[in-house]
Amino acid sequence: MNRDDDKKYFRLMVERLREISKRPIKLMEVCGTHTMAIGKSGIRTVLPAEIELVSVPGCPVCVTADSDLDAFMSLAGENRVTLVTYGDMMRVPGSAGSLAELKAEGADIRVAYSSLEALAFARSEPQKEIVFLGVGFETTAPATAHAVKSAAAEGLPNFSVYN
Repeated sequence: MNRDDDKKYFRLMVERLREISKRPIKLMEVCGTHTMAIGKSGIRTVLPAEIELVSVPGCPVCVTADSDLDAFMSLAGENRVTLVTYGDMMRVPGSAGSLAELKAEGADIRVAYSSLEALAFARSEPQKEIVFLGVGFETTAPATAHAVKSAAAEGLPNFSVYN
């Protein structure tokens, strides 16, 4: 498809939406990235009045404050600090770039699937300060709490959670 085909297809979709929209409907955007794309593309302005898009706060990654991202970046620049995070945080831009960019410059930033992986790093690398970025959905909170309790029980002074 080319740009003209895209525009034609888009117009047809909008016309079809107007034809089938008989009653009010609310659609929830569940990600800040969706909200930004919808706003940037102008989709809201062409939808029938019956269709309302509702923006929610967004996932934790999308709504992480720039000040927190900047703090993460600052921590990553410190000697002996290893940041551990979920993969979706790597490309979120802060005011000075992203964690992925900082990692490419040599910072010790690691992707984990669980806070328990970060705890394992703390056990195996006692000379490093392991900081787990506690940004995630509510479903990640119990595992993070377990990691904190385990670190305390094991006397691991080099494990912390930024939350």
